[in-house]
Amino acid sequence: MSEIKQTHPHIAFKKSWTFDEEVMFMLGQCDTVIQVIANVPIKPEYKNELLNVSLRKGARATTAIEGNMLSEEEVAKIDRGEHLPPSRHYLEQEVKNILDAFNAIMQDVVYNSATALVTPELILNFHKTVGKELGENFNAVPGQFRGPGEDVIVGRYQPPQGVFAKDLTVKFCRWLQDEFKFESGQQHFSMKIIQAIVSHIYSAWIHPFMDGNGRTARLIEFYILLRAGLPDMASHILSNFYNDTREEYYRQLDHTVKSGDLSAFIKYAVRGFRDGLNSVYEVAYRNLLETSWEHFIFGQLDSKKAEGKTKAVVKRRRTLALNFPVDAFYTIEELLSKSAPIIREYAKLGTATLRRDLDELLRLELVMQEGKSYKGNIEILHARMAQRRQ
Repeated sequence: MSEIKQTHPHIAFKKSWTFDEEVMFMLGQCDTVIQVIANVPIKPEYKNELLNVSLRKGARATTAIEGNMLSEEEVAKIDRGEHLPPSRHYLEQEVKNILDAFNAIMQDVVYNSATALVTPELILNFHKTVGKELGENFNAVPGQFRGPGEDVIVGRYQPPQGVFAKDLTVKFCRWLQDEFKFESGQQHFSMKIIQAIVSHIYSAWIHPFMDGNGRTARLIEFYILLRAGLPDMASHILSNFYNDTREEYYRQLDHTVKSGDLSAFIKYAVRGFRDGLNSVYEVAYRNLLETSWEHFIFGQLDSKKAEGKTKAVVKRRRTLALNFPVDAFYTIEELLSKSAPIIREYAKLGTATLRRDLDELLRLELVMQEGKSYKGNIEILHARMAQRRQ
C-alpha cells in the first residue's frame, strides 16, 4: 500500500478538511430544517406522493449523472411497474435497480430501524443491486471488486490499480469507523452529514469497481443520510443537486484529487443540501397551511356566525370554500369555467346562488374581493401566527 501514498497521495485516510463559519452555520440550518420537516404532519395521500416523487427524482438523478437520459415521466412509469420499449430496456433496468436499492435501504433504515456500519460487504451488496440484470450494458461483475489487471481511467483521473481495490475499500471502511465513531451513539448531526459526503468522495477516489462506481457511491451516501435521520421525502436531495450542477460536481471532485483537501467539496455539497432541504420544507409548510385552511373553513361554516345553516347549504358552501383558488383572483365566469368541483356544484343552481354563497363566504372572511374578482382568504391564517420583525 506504500505505492498508493506515492501515486495517490490524496487517498490518505485522514481528516483533510476544515469548516469555516459559513459551513457550520449551514449545517445548523440543515439540522433545524430537518427537525421541522420531521415533525410536520402531512396528509397520508400527500405524503405518499411526496415520497414517490422523492425516490423517482433520486433514481433519475443518480443514473442521469452516468448518462441515462430517461425523463421524469418515464421513470414514473417504471416505478409504477410499466415497461418502456425494448430499445430502452437497459435504461429502464438501470433506473429500476436504483429504485429497488432505495426502497430496500428505506425499508431497513427508516421502517425497520436496522442500521449498520459501512462495510465492504454492504458496499458489495449495493453494487450488486446497481448492476443487476444489465448484462453487457454493465462493464463489471455485479458485487465484485476490481482485481489485478482491471485498471480504469475516469476522464483525466486514473484511480488506483485494480489489485489494490479491495484492500483500499477495507481500509476505507475501517477508517470511517475510527474517524466518525458511529458505533459510539454520540455522533453529532454535522458529523453524520460530513461522513456521508466524505464517503461519497472516497468511493469516487478508490473506484473499487470496473463500472457502477458513481451509483454505488451515491447509494452509500443515501444510506448514511437516512441513517442520520434524514426524512424519507427528502432522500433525493444530494443526488438531485449533483445532477443539476453536474459540471461543478465534476470540477469539485477534480479539485479534491489535485489538492487532497475536501473542504471545498464539502461546502459545495452542504450548500446544495441546505437549499434542497429548504425546498422540501416549503412543500411541507404548504401542506400544513392547506390543512389549517381546511380546518378554518370547517370551523367558520359550522360556527354560530354562519347563516342559512341547512345541511345542504353548509355542504355546498363548504365545497365552494374548499375548492376556491388561493393563488390569484378569479371572476365568477372564470370560476365557472376552470374549477370542476365548482362547475358541478352550481351547474343546475346558477350564478345567482353562487353570488349569494360568495357573499356569505365574504362575510365569514373565507374569501376576499378585488373589484369583480375573488380569491380564497388564506392570508387570514398569517394573522394567527407568531409575529416578528421582518
